[in-house]
Amino acid sequence: MIADNQQMRERIRLNDGYIKALDTAIALMNPDFDPGTVLPKRQYTRKFERGELKSMVIQILKMAEGGPLSTGDITTQVMERKGLDDDCRAEVRRALLNYDTVEKVEGETDDHMEWWILKGYAAKPMDDGTPEEATAGLRLLRDQ
Repeated sequence: MIADNQQMRERIRLNDGYIKALDTAIALMNPDFDPGTVLPKRQYTRKFERGELKSMVIQILKMAEGGPLSTGDITTQVMERKGLDDDCRAEVRRALLNYDTVEKVEGETDDHMEWWILKGYAAKPMDDGTPEEATAGLRLLRDQ
């Protein structure tokens, strides 16, 4: 740990030198520029836990009895379930494009909306002995 500490202190010393050299170069180019006005990179705020969005999308599409749902409808339901105030349409659309259990319906082009359905979904009971009529034991079947 002492060796690691020494290596880190050396890296900090080198980085301080680089920052001072950069500040000097900036001052030569534009003497009026204040380096303190440069904002740090925006930190990503995570809205969903790992796998949470996928399960919500699959549940929402399972309950869609009237056929495919639009990206906007799915986003609205996700926001209601999660209690989000800010729009998460970009995250939902990115997720829909990457899930292999969700398929975009071709030919549906109402107001430039994309429509989605589940694919490869079938009623199959879990292996825990629940009766076949029970909907709680349903699961997704992938390429079977």
